Amino acid sequence: MKKSKEDIIEDIIKLGVKGGDTILIRGNLGSIGRLQGGGQAFIDALLTVLGKEGTIVSLAFTGASFIRKPKIEDAFVVNKPSYAGALPNRMLKHPNAKRSTHPMCSYVAIGKNAEFILEGHDETAPAYEPIRKIIQLKGKNILVGCVKDSPGFTTAHLAEYDLGMMKLAIFPQLRRAYYKKENGYKVFSRRDPGLCSNSYYKFYSYYVASELLSTGYIGDAYSILVPTKEGYELEKGILKQNKKFNVCDSPDCFTCNVGRWDRLHKAPAYIMRYIYKKVTGS
Repeated sequence: MKKSKEDIIEDIIKLGVKGGDTILIRGNLGSIGRLQGGGQAFIDALLTVLGKEGTIVSLAFTGASFIRKPKIEDAFVVNKPSYAGALPNRMLKHPNAKRSTHPMCSYVAIGKNAEFILEGHDETAPAYEPIRKIIQLKGKNILVGCVKDSPGFTTAHLAEYDLGMMKLAIFPQLRRAYYKKENGYKVFSRRDPGLCSNSYYKFYSYYVASELLSTGYIGDAYSILVPTKEGYELEKGILKQNKKFNVCDSPDCFTCNVGRWDRLHKAPAYIMRYIYKKVTGS
C-alpha cells in the first residue's frame, strides 16, 4: 500500500520536526516505501511541515580523481548530479533550490535560510562550514532510512575540523577536481577531507545517554533526530578526549588503515590483504 503525503507529514512531525526548523538531512528515499508522488512528495511533505520560516539542507557532494589527473568533462558545475543519493538530487531539481559552489563538497538547501547557510561556500571555504551556520540557527540533524548503513551525522566532521584532526589525513591533496570559473577551468585540491564515518554509530549510545536522540519511522524508514548544536558539542567533546574514537573496525577500510598518519603502521597488513584478494579473487 502506498503512503500518502499526509502520512509522511504525520511521521515527520512525530519524529520531532516543527514549523520554522532548519534541518540537515540525509536519507535513503527507497527505504521509505511506496510513496504517492515519489521522492518529490517526500520533499514537499518536509516543506509543508517546516513552513515559510523553515529550511532543508542536504549534502550534494560530487566526485574527484584520486592521484590521477582529473578530467575537465567531470568538472563541478552547479547542475552536476551528486553521488550522495536520490534525496539531494531531487532537491537540486526543486525550483527554489540553492546550491553552494564548493568543487567537491557542495550543499543544497531550500527555504528561508538557504542563502545564509550557503553564502561564501566556494573553493576558498572549508568543506563543512555550512554546518556551522546550521548550528547557529539551532537546527536539527536527521537520518532517514540510513541509520545503519550510513551512520552518524556530518556535524562530527565539523568537530574533526575544529579539533585539527584532518591533519591526520595522509596527502589529502591527491584528491582533485576541476571546477568552472568565469575565466575558465581550474583544478581544486581538497585539504580538509573528513575522516572515516563508518564508526559514527558509536556516538548513538552517547546521544541516548544525553537524552538527545529522538527515533521513529518515516514511512517504512527507521529514522533518528538529534539537535545540531548539542550533537556537535557532544561529538567534539568525545573526539577531543579520544582522537581514535572515529577509527572503524574494518581491516578493509582504506582511511583507517592507510589514510591516517596515526594508523600508518597498519598499512603493510592492509596492502598484503589487498594483494591477496586480488590474486585469489576472494
